[in-house]
Amino acid sequence: MAATKYSHPFLRGLKPVPEGYESELQEIREWMKTQPHLPYISDEYLYLFMHSNFFKVKETKDTIESYFTLRANTPDLFTNRDPLLPKNKTILDITHMVALPKPTAENYNLLLYRLADTDYSKLNFADAVRVFCMFNDVKLSEDGLSDGYVVIFDMKGCSLGHLTRLTLPALRAFMHYIQNAHPCRLRKIHVVNTVSFINQVMCIVKPLIYSNLINLLNFSSEGPASVVDLELLPEDYGGPQPSVKQLHEEQRRNMENNYREWLTESEMFKVDEKKRVKKPSKGMFASFTSSFKSLDID
Repeated sequence: MAATKYSHPFLRGLKPVPEGYESELQEIREWMKTQPHLPYISDEYLYLFMHSNFFKVKETKDTIESYFTLRANTPDLFTNRDPLLPKNKTILDITHMVALPKPTAENYNLLLYRLADTDYSKLNFADAVRVFCMFNDVKLSEDGLSDGYVVIFDMKGCSLGHLTRLTLPALRAFMHYIQNAHPCRLRKIHVVNTVSFINQVMCIVKPLIYSNLINLLNFSSEGPASVVDLELLPEDYGGPQPSVKQLHEEQRRNMENNYREWLTESEMFKVDEKKRVKKPSKGMFASFTSSFKSLDID
């Protein structure tokens, strides 16, 4: 693999480095040497995977395998990661993706996602998944090894028209990424201002849930103040923090100005299927590996 300018996955490096896990790190590093299809990655990358799995070796290996395979086999989601590309700018125009300034009482980072423009005809779902993953990569870089994340999806403004914009291949990839590949400690997902057709949404999504993700979901017909402390929320929701729009614009500029080259370079971190010694023999990951080669993502 070509030399990289940046130390992934942390733009400014990982500080402090976890202590007391040298044997686990070495075991995973030795395992990776027997997997020629995997890219060479820094110890910082390994610590991110280890931390997200509470330093369990087997689970860490599974996440590494899923992460880099997904990035290779779904190129429409994990290439073209320049935030200034027109299709990525469109998603950043019509959505708000923000990290809220203050953590929860448990020291979990708070993320909030919502529509900024409710015109469903502007939404390309695969593009939205791509930018969502870009935003989350930036947050992982900035937060280091976070104790956990609490996510708020505000459905206000969502319509049945938005539901028609879903594409199954991109949705499957997104659900696989969240459950198997995203290297973070996901603590809770609050879906607020739920819409009247939430049952139709869950009929589509639920068959794709095969982990404890279902236990993390919480639905509320009210706003974010019904699920987190008011003092943590932006002024849009009655809290003391800056508005969602202001936070979004600041974090978008950060992505565009500071992370543009970093995000583009990260496209090279993926498996090389030609070098895979042994195909997965069974299970969800085996079907995922083979099926995504033949899928077109809109």
